[in-house]
This record gives sequence, structure tokens and C-alpha cells, in this order.
Amino acid sequence: MYGGLHSPAPLPTALTLVELAREFTPRVEAHGPTPVLLDLQGLGRAWSSPRALGEALLEAARARHLEARVAVAASRVAALLVSQAREGLTVVAPGEEAGTLAPLPLSLLALDPEREETLRGWGLRTLGDLAALPAAGLAERLGPDAPRLRRLARGEDDAPLVATPTPASFACTLDLEWPVDGLEPLSFLLARVLEPLCASLVQRGRRAASLTFELGLVDGSVHRRTLHPAAPSAEPRTWRTLVLLDLEAHPPRDAIQVVTLRAEPTPARTVQFSLLDPAQPSPERLAETMARLHEWTSDGRGGAAVLLDTHRPGAFVMGSFAPGPFAGRASADSFRASERPRPPQGPPRIALRVFRPPRPAQVSVQEGRPVFVSARGVRGAVLDLAGPWRVSGDWWDVAWSREEWDVALAAGVYRIFRDRLREAWFLEGELD
Repeated sequence: MYGGLHSPAPLPTALTLVELAREFTPRVEAHGPTPVLLDLQGLGRAWSSPRALGEALLEAARARHLEARVAVAASRVAALLVSQAREGLTVVAPGEEAGTLAPLPLSLLALDPEREETLRGWGLRTLGDLAALPAAGLAERLGPDAPRLRRLARGEDDAPLVATPTPASFACTLDLEWPVDGLEPLSFLLARVLEPLCASLVQRGRRAASLTFELGLVDGSVHRRTLHPAAPSAEPRTWRTLVLLDLEAHPPRDAIQVVTLRAEPTPARTVQFSLLDPAQPSPERLAETMARLHEWTSDGRGGAAVLLDTHRPGAFVMGSFAPGPFAGRASADSFRASERPRPPQGPPRIALRVFRPPRPAQVSVQEGRPVFVSARGVRGAVLDLAGPWRVSGDWWDVAWSREEWDVALAAGVYRIFRDRLREAWFLEGELD
């Protein structure tokens, strides 16, 4: 016996149908927010008849202020289709599925537009019209899938119910008998919350990619912070250290009354270690180290540089530090490969050793070309040059425009540029 539960209400209200169905049975198959299919096998001990069970479903929906439609039938498809088409409660007796579905509209099968247009062109309007056609003729005209549609229109469905897994929720809350003011007593309380939270993550084969902690304060406000470590972790000690370091940098304004932790799960990583590769840092220790660096530096000053998709020279932002796997291999094959003759290499490449920040320079110009350069550590006449190369951008934000030259002095080859907006010269680096 199956039950179909459908709500014509808008999406936010219909989302609660799954929660309502799980109050009756854990075997619930959700086709989106609505309709919802329930496996009612074994519930006859609590309700005397299918109608009593259907009325209990309706009563539970009314208690939640839901506009619901309920159908109880012996087949999956009959319960789903009838619940979408008829108001209130409908109980379909075994063997009466085809007759109950016959007057329902053909659109309940959710056919693709082309096939539905074909069937309507044949004059079919209801499920009974489709069920009355011969299976062999449908297969010849619509393909091998057509007999399945005919069986669905008759309420015949041998597909098993596939229960929708319950969404995993990783959260813990601790209500304190007395308010806590200070990080030292809070450290012991965090262990009581983090240990069961991390244990549930490990049991599900998960790690926490981020952790949100909400501290309910005595004045009624909530101190909320979200931590994103360098690597996912399920170690209580690591998360306690990260939370305490964050609270040192961002202390709450009043004593703490309630502690709530919510973890964002991610699959546990699988790493195959090698005896020949260098040892890599532990993800947990790496996360703690990065957290301490963030505490010592100002916001946005710790992490890894990420290049921006722009032509602006040296443009980058600070992102999370997440090193990838070690790329080198010190295996026997690599030693044997090193003994083989190497292919001829191409011409040497020119490298630019950039000065950070660029050094202010004084440049003498004749006929639009640099002839003498003077900067910290560099001074001399221009013996040869190449350029100019003019680049600009970001006119909609912080505009920049520069004119670049490569100049050869007696001491070496350097790159200089003129900031065309500020009319200033700079020494950017040395070419090797």
C-alpha cells in the first residue's frame, strides 16, 4: 500500500511535505518538493483501515496549515497521480486503479511536449484514452517506451520505491546554566560540543569544510562567525583552536549563554602516501598554523596569492592557502630516466626580476625616448632600448595607464615604465 501526498501551495510551503511524511514512515520518496510518495506497509497496526491512515495524514497537514491532497492506493503511480488530481482524501481499492485513473487528464504523466502533442493529435485527452489503445500499435508508432506509458495510465507500475535519504545535519547546541565570560572557561565547554559533532562527521565519512559558531549573549544578541580552514578537518582539537583564535581577534561584547556549532560537511579525503615522496604537512596542523598567521596579521593579509583575470601588471588577491599534492617523484624510474640522454633544449628564456614595489626613477627623455635613467641602485646612460608598449585598463574602477620600455645600461638590462596618469617614472625590474 502506498500513499501520495501533494500540495498545490507555493514552493516554500510545499517543502514541508517531506517532513510531514517522515512523521509517519521513514520510507519516503520525494519527487521534488511535491508530490511525495509514502510506503505505508506495516502501518496497519496503528490505523485500522487505509481511510483512517489517509485521514491521519490530512489531519497532520491541517495542523501544519497545509493545503494537502492525499491518495491511498495499491500501486505507486496510482497514489501519485490521484493525489495530484483530486481534492481531499481518495482511497483506491485494489483492482480499481485503471477505473480511477481513466477520467484524469493526460498531462499528469508529465510527457515531453512533442509526444504530448502527438497523442493530443490522435484525439487522446485522458489517461483512459491512452490505456484503451493496444500496446503493440503504440510500440510501432511511438517506440518501445510507449507500452510503459500505457501501463502507467492503467495504474500498473512495478518499479520499487526508492527512499530519499534524510539530509544530514551536523549541528550541536549547548545551553549554559551560568553565563561564561572569558576564553579559558569557554575552551572546556567547546570540547563538550565539538567532540560529539566531530564524531558524527567521522561516522558519516565526512569532514567539516567550514564551521559556523553562534554565541547567544546575555544581552539577547548573537555573535556569529564562520571559519574556513586551509583544509577540511574532523579533529575536535583543531576546531577548538581555530574557534579560540578567532574569538581572540573578534571577542563577543557580552557574556555567553548559548553555544551553537554548525558544520558544513564534505567527503573525507583519500590520500595514498609514498615512502619515496617528502612528508607533507598534516592538514589539521596546517589549518592551525594558518589560523595563527591570520591572527597575527590584519584581515586579507594571510593566505595565498591568486592572480586576477586582468591585464594590469601584478594584480592579485589573497585567497585561502590550500596546497595541492606533491608533484615530484623520487622513484627508481625517475633515477633511470635521469640517466637517459636528454632532448635538446630550446633557446634560453628571459626572466624579469621584479622589484616590489617598483622603484621611483628619474628618466631623461629626448625626442620621446629615454636617454638616461637614475634610480636606487641603478644609474647610467641608455645604450640601447626597445619599446614603447602602452597598456591601460580599469577605467570604470581605478584606472591605470602605463608606457613600458626595456633599456640597456652599462650595468645590465632593465624594464622601466611611465605612469601616464601621474606622469611619473618607475624602475620595475631587471631582465636576466
